[in-house]
Amino acid sequence: MAEERETSADLFAIPNFWRSSRFLDQDKAANPLFSPNLEISGSSFQFLPFGNQDKPLNSLKRPPQEEGQTSFFRLPPVLREAALSDELQLSDHLFSDGIGSTGNGKKGESPAELDDEEDYWLTLDDAEPKTPEYKSWEAFNPTAHHGPSDAVFISEAGPVAFDALITEIPDDGTEPVPDILDNTLYYACLLGLAQGRSSVLFSWDSEKGSFVKTAPHLRISGVSVQLIQGMDQLCLDCGNAVKALASFSESAYFESPTPTSVALAKVLDQLVLAVQTEVAARNKAVRSILQLQYVVMPAHAILTYFHALSKKLAQEKTEAGMLSCLFREAQAVEYQGGLLPEVTCEVLRLASKPWIEFVEEWIGLKNEEGAPISKTGSGKSFVKVADKMWIDDHGFELEESDFFLDEDRMPSFVPQDIARSIFDTGRNLRFLKEHHPDHFLSKRNVVALTKPPKLEWQFSWESITLLEMRVNEYKAAVTRLVQGAASGDQFSTSPSATHEPNEYKLTYFGKSEEEVAAAVLASINQLAQPLDNHESDDELTTMLHNRLYSTSGQPTNKEEGFNPHWSLVPLLSFGSLVDTQSKLVNDECMKLLLGPHKLRVHTNLMRQYFLLGNGMLCSRLSHALFDPDLESAERKAGVAFSGGVMGLRLGGRDTWPPASSELRLALMGVLSDCYEAPAGEKDNSEKEEAAEMGKSMLSRTYSSDLPGDLSFAVRDLTSEEINKCMDPDGLEALDFLRLSYKAPSGLQYIMTPVILLKYDRINKHLLRILRMLYVVNHLSRDVQLLARRSRLSNATIRFCTEANHFVSKMAAYFFDSGITTIWNQFDEWLDSVEAELLGTRAGSDGHGADDSASVEQTGSGTSHRPSSNPKHKKSCSPDLVSDKQSHYLDEIMSALFLRKRQTPVLKLLEEIFTIILRFARLMRSHNTNNKKPATTTTTTTTSSTSKKGKSKEQATRKDEEYAADTPESLYAMFRKNVEVFLT
Repeated sequence: MAEERETSADLFAIPNFWRSSRFLDQDKAANPLFSPNLEISGSSFQFLPFGNQDKPLNSLKRPPQEEGQTSFFRLPPVLREAALSDELQLSDHLFSDGIGSTGNGKKGESPAELDDEEDYWLTLDDAEPKTPEYKSWEAFNPTAHHGPSDAVFISEAGPVAFDALITEIPDDGTEPVPDILDNTLYYACLLGLAQGRSSVLFSWDSEKGSFVKTAPHLRISGVSVQLIQGMDQLCLDCGNAVKALASFSESAYFESPTPTSVALAKVLDQLVLAVQTEVAARNKAVRSILQLQYVVMPAHAILTYFHALSKKLAQEKTEAGMLSCLFREAQAVEYQGGLLPEVTCEVLRLASKPWIEFVEEWIGLKNEEGAPISKTGSGKSFVKVADKMWIDDHGFELEESDFFLDEDRMPSFVPQDIARSIFDTGRNLRFLKEHHPDHFLSKRNVVALTKPPKLEWQFSWESITLLEMRVNEYKAAVTRLVQGAASGDQFSTSPSATHEPNEYKLTYFGKSEEEVAAAVLASINQLAQPLDNHESDDELTTMLHNRLYSTSGQPTNKEEGFNPHWSLVPLLSFGSLVDTQSKLVNDECMKLLLGPHKLRVHTNLMRQYFLLGNGMLCSRLSHALFDPDLESAERKAGVAFSGGVMGLRLGGRDTWPPASSELRLALMGVLSDCYEAPAGEKDNSEKEEAAEMGKSMLSRTYSSDLPGDLSFAVRDLTSEEINKCMDPDGLEALDFLRLSYKAPSGLQYIMTPVILLKYDRINKHLLRILRMLYVVNHLSRDVQLLARRSRLSNATIRFCTEANHFVSKMAAYFFDSGITTIWNQFDEWLDSVEAELLGTRAGSDGHGADDSASVEQTGSGTSHRPSSNPKHKKSCSPDLVSDKQSHYLDEIMSALFLRKRQTPVLKLLEEIFTIILRFARLMRSHNTNNKKPATTTTTTTTSSTSKKGKSKEQATRKDEEYAADTPESLYAMFRKNVEVFLT
């Protein structure tokens, strides 16, 4: 069996398989594809020349394949290793076995033994996996190229070929050939330059204010000079921007620092630091010029923009200018892509934080830190403290410090109504703190109790909606406090709810030695602990860290949906909270003004006295000033007073103006006796009536029982006005007499000097009307007395009738349409405000008593005041009351022809009144049969003599003017002027 097994033929053996076909021997030029002289080298086939075909096969060695090459015909790893080590032995063994099996079986092996051999072509799946390698574009290009696979373009040949090409380019010799620098070193220098730091290749030149390249003729391998210059400029712009922003921040701290400029400098420092940190974190990842550009470009966009912005901000000299400029730039960059719009919004929010905090302190949303703002200080931001000047009753200029709104220091993005509301709210809050320090809004713990929302920028509808909800909660909290204070409940003033300074306890004094030693050891142990890092990244740093190089397309508020326009952002961000706080403060101020400060009492006083709405006052004043039948208050030598009712007897005396003693005697008790207190004040006045009964008339007259210390005073006049007052028959004879009123401290914002001046002008004009009414009423009596002695001319009768009709109708128009109708509107508005705030019914407080008096004086019909509408709710403030009062006074002045544009009409009316007074004088002179006024007797004192002499000279001049007066001439002048006035 063994012999059979040894002599059996190998069915799978092919004899002489290594020999070429005999057909190939016949044609030597045939296709050599199957020639044994085939040499496999790399990825190409090379055919050796035919000949020496009898050469043993083991002499044809295949050159080893390189590790980095790839080929379709590449051998498996196991065969390649075997070929490199034992290729000769392996080939002899394989071919010798094949030959022996076909022959006599010498040295042959059985097929079973051949089957046990390892099949190397089936071991590819068992090969060990390679470790991951860094893949780059350069690694894909083979290091050795042969034949058809060589590079076609110069850019595919690698950096060495590119450098050789640049070297071979002919040069004109003007510029030196740049030296090649190591890529890693050059990238590191450029990244340092982008962060604003000097390096071996770039240094800071303080004279030029820019970075300069120490070796300008340098480049890196595989990159052209133009590309290097562009990259240098990109990083140079970043470095210069970093230096410029640092310089801007330093100047903000040393050159006239303000809270806004310091906050802006801090924000820019944070921005630069965050950008530098992000760039530095990517230093090691930069291995190519494209990666360097990827790292520098986002930082370049942020830094260069804020560099240009800092130049604009440096031109602004005020906080308002800086914030306005920053707001405009944030609005302009809104539609730019990338992260820049949101970064600008965040910078605006952080930079305006000091200004917003001051607004919160001013309107009471935050407790004031440091010294509070007062009228004795210099003001702050848009609040200016200055002296307010006015002229008092005696003609002296007075000054008083007050708060004023400096509109130049208010940022332009704040609407005017919001700016005014902010200022008025703060000023009214100071009024509460000054006059009512016990009010709950004046206390410091009100902020902790109500927890008002923060006043800050809102750039999305979601945040605006959330702000509205918090504002409503704050309003409800304040309303609960108001209701609790009204019901007498004391709200919590616990130390946890207040911001008062902490109480300190003694640490060493009064302690034993053991306690002191334990305290020292505890202090040492505490100091030995590492410091806690309480600093947390702000939102700007977090935003730059997360999104400066983000490529995931993280959605932002600008991308999620529609956001409010920039023109509405300030109104939506600040308007709701400011309006709510303004309404709360104004309502409390109005409650105090209508309650303890008795605003309605003072407005009623102005109506009764300054606007002559009191009928009793008009009657008493007319008799005291004009009645010739009263006893004269003029002092005469050797003549004693009879003790009757005295008056000034204007029109029935020769000397004018009266002395101060005459005024005091004639007007004694006129004001106090005619005062009608409102219904709410009558009860209190009746209780004090018994105590007042024992006082003399003089003490009651000059006591300060009238609101505002109301009294008669002498008006400060010029020399020309004084000369006109010295004519008793002139229209200006009573211009020296005025009412003196001083507003209480709580009503100074409502009864301002300007408003009191308007009241004075109206009262001066109404005194003339009151005089004209008295003159025309007594003119009929004088004409009738004259008609008994002589026959009157037609002109005299017509003049008397028409003058009476004209003056009566003008007075009715002035008092009814000009004053009563307009004042009732103001009174109704006050009733509605009082009904809303205090819950009283409009028209039930007796404020209409003065109107009935006016009706009695003028003879007009009674007007009824409608009730206020309870549904009409509108926020009212002291400034609004002042504006309303000023508005209605302007309307009254327009009805009385006292506005500047109505000066020609007023002068024409005064000329008509002057003609009537001249006619009345003429009628009196005819009745006394003496056309010239009698001269006065000389008094014993020198001052009286000079006064009488001056009065006599003036009377002589007037007599010369009045000598040519006749009823016909005066009537012709009167009729002509009236026709002009009516047209």
